Amino acid sequence: MEAVKKIMTPEQVADYLQLNKDTVYRYIREGKLTASRLGRNYRILKENVDLFLLATSTSQAAREALFNRLEGVADRNKEIPFSEVEKDVAEAVAEVRRRNS
Repeated sequence: MEAVKKIMTPEQVADYLQLNKDTVYRYIREGKLTASRLGRNYRILKENVDLFLLATSTSQAAREALFNRLEGVADRNKEIPFSEVEKDVAEAVAEVRRRNS
């Protein structure tokens, strides 16, 4: 596998996650994995892949790592009340759990 880049193609994500590329495309279509569409092609930020892994993790520690990461985002955006960020995060996590069940 070549060095992991900050912006990846679905094929690179599939290689990175050791999945079939069709699975990556399905995750994109279902909204489980955030991607940008450029013409007929998708590009995925590696950060989105890492967040996807954390959000779908069965480990409590991984979910806490995701929360800590989002808390850092909230700290950088202090004009948004933390309670609002916390509510949005809870809704996002609940949505991911519903999609993955």
